[in-house]
Amino acid sequence: MPEKASVKDPQETKLGMSILNTSIELIDSIGFEKLTFKKLAIEVGTTEASIYRYFENKNQLLQYLFAWYWSWMHYRIITETRQLDSVQDKLFHAIDLLISRNDRTIDFPTIQLDKLFNLIENEGVKSLLTKNIESVNQSGAFRQYKEVVSILSSWILHLSPQFQFPNMLVTTIIEGAHMQHYFATHLPRLTNSDEHQDTVKQFYHHLLHTMIISPQS
Repeated sequence: MPEKASVKDPQETKLGMSILNTSIELIDSIGFEKLTFKKLAIEVGTTEASIYRYFENKNQLLQYLFAWYWSWMHYRIITETRQLDSVQDKLFHAIDLLISRNDRTIDFPTIQLDKLFNLIENEGVKSLLTKNIESVNQSGAFRQYKEVVSILSSWILHLSPQFQFPNMLVTTIIEGAHMQHYFATHLPRLTNSDEHQDTVKQFYHHLLHTMIISPQS
Protein backbone atom coordinates (compact mmCIF):
# COMPACT_ATOMS: atom_id res chain seq x y z
CA MET A 1 0.00 0.00 0.00
CA PRO A 2 1.22 3.56 -0.70
CA GLU A 3 2.90 5.06 2.36
CA LYS A 4 0.72 8.19 2.30
CA ALA A 5 -2.57 6.34 1.75
CA SER A 6 -3.40 6.59 5.45
CA VAL A 7 -2.24 8.26 8.65
CA LYS A 8 -1.42 4.80 10.01
CA ASP A 9 -1.72 1.60 8.01
CA PRO A 10 -4.87 -0.15 9.29
CA GLN A 11 -3.54 -3.53 8.16
CA GLU A 12 -1.03 -3.42 11.01
CA THR A 13 -3.59 -3.78 13.82
CA LYS A 14 -6.73 -5.71 14.66
CA LEU A 15 -8.63 -2.44 15.20
CA GLY A 16 -7.44 -1.14 11.83
CA MET A 17 -8.69 -4.24 10.03
CA SER A 18 -12.00 -3.94 11.85
CA ILE A 19 -12.25 -0.33 10.63
CA LEU A 20 -11.61 -1.44 7.03
CA ASN A 21 -14.10 -4.29 7.00
CA THR A 22 -16.78 -2.38 8.88
CA SER A 23 -16.40 0.60 6.54
CA ILE A 24 -16.81 -1.73 3.56
CA GLU A 25 -20.00 -3.14 5.07
CA LEU A 26 -21.34 0.29 6.00
CA ILE A 27 -20.66 1.88 2.61
CA ASP A 28 -22.20 -1.16 0.91
CA SER A 29 -25.26 -0.74 3.13
CA ILE A 30 -25.88 3.03 3.32
CA GLY A 31 -23.65 4.51 0.61
CA PHE A 32 -20.54 6.67 0.81
CA GLU A 33 -22.45 9.96 1.12
CA LYS A 34 -24.13 8.88 4.37
CA LEU A 35 -20.96 7.44 5.89
CA THR A 36 -19.57 9.38 8.88
CA PHE A 37 -16.78 8.48 11.25
CA LYS A 38 -19.31 8.73 14.08
CA LYS A 39 -21.45 6.00 12.49
CA LEU A 40 -18.35 3.96 11.68
CA ALA A 41 -17.04 4.22 15.24
CA ILE A 42 -20.36 3.00 16.64
CA GLU A 43 -20.36 -0.03 14.33
CA VAL A 44 -16.72 -0.85 15.11
CA GLY A 45 -17.23 -0.34 18.83
CA THR A 46 -14.58 2.32 19.22
CA THR A 47 -14.29 6.13 19.29
CA GLU A 48 -14.17 8.65 16.46
CA ALA A 49 -10.72 9.65 17.67
CA SER A 50 -9.53 6.09 17.05
CA ILE A 51 -10.75 6.26 13.45
CA TYR A 52 -8.89 9.53 12.93
CA ARG A 53 -5.66 7.86 14.04
CA TYR A 54 -5.85 5.88 10.79
CA PHE A 55 -7.55 8.24 8.33
CA GLU A 56 -7.78 12.01 8.06
CA ASN A 57 -11.31 11.85 6.63
CA LYS A 58 -13.71 9.52 4.86
CA ASN A 59 -12.33 10.47 1.44
CA GLN A 60 -8.90 9.17 2.43
CA LEU A 61 -10.58 6.00 3.70
CA LEU A 62 -12.32 5.50 0.34
CA GLN A 63 -9.05 6.14 -1.51
CA TYR A 64 -7.33 3.56 0.69
CA LEU A 65 -9.97 0.96 -0.17
CA PHE A 66 -9.62 1.94 -3.85
CA ALA A 67 -5.84 1.45 -3.68
CA TRP A 68 -6.21 -1.86 -1.82
CA TYR A 69 -8.64 -3.18 -4.44
CA TRP A 70 -6.36 -2.27 -7.34
CA SER A 71 -3.32 -3.77 -5.60
CA TRP A 72 -5.31 -6.99 -5.29
CA MET A 73 -6.44 -6.89 -8.93
CA HIS A 74 -2.89 -6.17 -10.08
CA TYR A 75 -1.69 -9.23 -8.14
CA ARG A 76 -4.44 -11.43 -9.59
CA ILE A 77 -3.81 -10.32 -13.17
CA ILE A 78 -0.07 -10.96 -12.86
CA THR A 79 -0.41 -14.38 -11.23
CA GLU A 80 -3.37 -15.69 -13.25
CA THR A 81 -2.03 -14.71 -16.67
CA ARG A 82 1.56 -15.84 -16.06
CA GLN A 83 0.97 -19.34 -17.43
CA LEU A 84 -1.01 -18.22 -20.48
CA ASP A 85 1.01 -18.34 -23.69
CA SER A 86 -1.20 -16.17 -25.89
CA VAL A 87 -1.26 -12.40 -25.38
CA GLN A 88 -4.86 -12.44 -26.56
CA ASP A 89 -5.72 -14.99 -23.86
CA LYS A 90 -3.93 -12.85 -21.26
CA LEU A 91 -5.87 -9.76 -22.32
CA PHE A 92 -9.28 -11.41 -22.30
CA HIS A 93 -8.67 -13.20 -19.01
CA ALA A 94 -7.60 -9.92 -17.37
CA ILE A 95 -10.67 -8.14 -18.75
CA ASP A 96 -12.89 -10.91 -17.37
CA LEU A 97 -11.30 -10.51 -13.93
CA LEU A 98 -11.98 -6.79 -14.02
CA ILE A 99 -15.57 -6.75 -15.24
CA SER A 100 -17.24 -10.11 -14.58
CA ARG A 101 -19.67 -10.44 -11.69
CA ASN A 102 -19.32 -14.22 -11.66
CA ASP A 103 -16.02 -14.15 -9.75
CA ARG A 104 -17.19 -12.53 -6.53
CA THR A 105 -17.07 -15.47 -4.09
CA ILE A 106 -13.30 -15.82 -3.79
CA ASP A 107 -12.13 -16.26 -0.19
CA PHE A 108 -9.65 -13.86 1.38
CA PRO A 109 -8.58 -14.08 5.02
CA THR A 110 -8.82 -10.41 6.00
CA ILE A 111 -10.99 -8.40 3.57
CA GLN A 112 -14.61 -9.01 2.51
CA LEU A 113 -13.90 -9.08 -1.20
CA ASP A 114 -17.49 -9.52 -2.41
CA LYS A 115 -18.62 -6.32 -0.70
CA LEU A 116 -15.42 -4.53 -1.69
CA PHE A 117 -16.18 -5.39 -5.35
CA ASN A 118 -19.62 -3.82 -4.91
CA LEU A 119 -18.09 -0.76 -3.28
CA ILE A 120 -15.61 -0.19 -6.11
CA GLU A 121 -18.34 -0.73 -8.70
CA ASN A 122 -20.76 1.71 -7.06
CA GLU A 123 -18.50 4.19 -5.29
CA GLY A 124 -14.95 3.77 -6.62
CA VAL A 125 -15.14 6.51 -9.24
CA LYS A 126 -15.64 9.03 -6.41
CA SER A 127 -11.99 8.44 -5.51
CA LEU A 128 -11.09 9.86 -8.92
CA LEU A 129 -13.67 12.64 -9.18
CA THR A 130 -12.32 14.83 -6.41
CA LYS A 131 -11.15 18.45 -6.33
CA ASN A 132 -7.81 17.52 -4.76
CA ILE A 133 -7.03 14.88 -7.38
CA GLU A 134 -3.44 16.10 -7.85
CA SER A 135 -2.48 15.69 -4.19
CA VAL A 136 -4.28 12.34 -3.98
CA ASN A 137 -2.39 11.21 -7.07
CA GLN A 138 0.91 12.24 -5.45
CA SER A 139 0.06 10.07 -2.45
CA GLY A 140 0.21 7.01 -4.72
CA ALA A 141 -3.45 6.07 -4.31
CA PHE A 142 -3.85 5.42 -8.05
CA ARG A 143 -0.48 3.77 -8.66
CA GLN A 144 -1.72 0.18 -8.99
CA TYR A 145 -4.76 1.22 -11.05
CA LYS A 146 -2.42 2.94 -13.49
CA GLU A 147 -0.16 -0.12 -13.51
CA VAL A 148 -3.11 -2.39 -14.41
CA VAL A 149 -4.04 -0.02 -17.24
CA SER A 150 -0.42 -0.02 -18.41
CA ILE A 151 -0.22 -3.83 -18.49
CA LEU A 152 -3.44 -4.25 -20.47
CA SER A 153 -2.50 -1.40 -22.80
CA SER A 154 0.81 -3.11 -23.59
CA TRP A 155 -1.07 -6.29 -24.55
CA ILE A 156 -3.43 -4.30 -26.77
CA LEU A 157 -0.47 -2.69 -28.54
CA HIS A 158 1.14 -6.11 -28.95
CA LEU A 159 -1.99 -7.30 -30.75
CA SER A 160 -2.60 -4.07 -32.64
CA PRO A 161 0.59 -1.94 -32.80
CA GLN A 162 -1.10 0.85 -34.77
CA PHE A 163 -3.96 1.32 -32.32
CA GLN A 164 -3.79 4.89 -31.01
CA PHE A 165 -5.89 4.77 -27.87
CA PRO A 166 -4.96 1.75 -25.68
CA ASN A 167 -5.21 3.52 -22.30
CA MET A 168 -8.52 5.10 -23.25
CA LEU A 169 -9.88 1.72 -24.31
CA VAL A 170 -8.84 0.01 -21.08
CA THR A 171 -10.26 2.67 -18.77
CA THR A 172 -13.43 2.88 -20.87
CA ILE A 173 -13.92 -0.87 -20.44
CA ILE A 174 -13.27 -0.81 -16.69
CA GLU A 175 -15.35 2.22 -15.76
CA GLY A 176 -17.97 1.50 -18.40
CA ALA A 177 -18.49 -2.03 -17.09
CA HIS A 178 -18.98 -0.67 -13.58
CA MET A 179 -21.60 1.74 -14.88
CA GLN A 180 -23.40 -0.91 -16.94
CA HIS A 181 -23.64 -3.19 -13.90
CA TYR A 182 -25.02 -0.26 -11.91
CA PHE A 183 -27.56 0.46 -14.64
CA ALA A 184 -28.60 -3.20 -14.78
CA THR A 185 -29.40 -3.10 -11.07
CA HIS A 186 -30.94 0.35 -10.75
CA LEU A 187 -31.77 1.78 -14.20
CA PRO A 188 -32.23 -1.23 -16.50
CA ARG A 189 -33.66 0.78 -19.42
CA LEU A 190 -30.23 2.40 -19.82
CA THR A 191 -28.51 -0.90 -20.61
CA ASN A 192 -29.15 -4.33 -22.16
CA SER A 193 -29.31 -6.95 -19.44
CA ASP A 194 -30.28 -10.60 -19.46
CA GLU A 195 -30.66 -12.70 -16.31
CA HIS A 196 -29.40 -15.77 -18.17
CA GLN A 197 -26.13 -14.36 -19.50
CA ASP A 198 -23.45 -11.78 -18.74
CA THR A 199 -24.27 -9.16 -21.38
CA VAL A 200 -21.67 -6.73 -20.03
CA LYS A 201 -18.93 -9.29 -20.56
CA GLN A 202 -20.32 -10.14 -24.01
CA PHE A 203 -20.42 -6.48 -25.01
CA TYR A 204 -16.83 -5.72 -24.06
CA HIS A 205 -15.56 -8.95 -25.63
CA HIS A 206 -17.32 -7.87 -28.81
CA LEU A 207 -15.78 -4.40 -28.53
CA LEU A 208 -12.28 -5.83 -28.15
CA HIS A 209 -12.74 -8.20 -31.06
CA THR A 210 -14.07 -5.43 -33.28
CA MET A 211 -11.41 -2.84 -32.43
CA ILE A 212 -8.34 -4.97 -31.74
CA ILE A 213 -8.63 -8.60 -32.89
CA SER A 214 -10.67 -8.52 -36.12
CA PRO A 215 -8.57 -5.87 -37.89
CA GLN A 216 -5.57 -8.18 -37.49
CA SER A 217 -7.28 -11.22 -39.04
